[in-house]
Amino acid sequence: MKILKIGRYALMLSVALTFASCNKNENIVKWLTSEQKETYAQNLSGGYPGKYFIIYTNKDCKENEAYEEIISDVQVDVLKYSMSHVLFENFPVSIISKVVDADEELSQALANTPPLTIAARYNFQYDTDYSNIVWNFTPNVLTLELNYNGEVHNISVEFSNGGRYYKDTEEELKQPNAFIHLTCGSLQLQLRAIYDGSKLIQNFSSGKGNEMDILFMSDRNNK
Repeated sequence: MKILKIGRYALMLSVALTFASCNKNENIVKWLTSEQKETYAQNLSGGYPGKYFIIYTNKDCKENEAYEEIISDVQVDVLKYSMSHVLFENFPVSIISKVVDADEELSQALANTPPLTIAARYNFQYDTDYSNIVWNFTPNVLTLELNYNGEVHNISVEFSNGGRYYKDTEEELKQPNAFIHLTCGSLQLQLRAIYDGSKLIQNFSSGKGNEMDILFMSDRNNK
């Protein structure tokens, strides 16, 4: 485990972030067809081996520092448009225990949980000025049945995409292996909250206290 200065932490999370342009003609509305989306998805789909760079802060961190752990031999799968999902395979659920301190028994149960898959639903849409195609995804809630304190707990873990989205030209998305060009080989997740049933145990998206960001980096390059 490494300790990072927050400046480097912020730099890593800014990789490939882009901003939408203003729409100059508000009276025109265009929508992508299913055929277009299927073509783009076909060229993005596939399995991408890589690493997770997991960066987190907790009560043990000094000011302006964060911890970093690198998990190798993992993979992201982008499914075809009929499935419309991204699968973050072999995600080390146990690492979430590093930031859960509102419930010690839950934290210990998480520490003993094996790696699982985080699924996220994706979609395509036009950029605001129609010059590019935007691809983004929304992570599904990760549900766990954990046995501790003598009973089964239905745990829900919420993630976000960190406010990040990905865009490219239509021509690039028509090319084979478009994933690397579109994403620069990286995808981001952010831990948001954890629940026991309907009870909120801990929120990680308030901008204060414990936080966790997950950056997937593909082993493939853009050649």
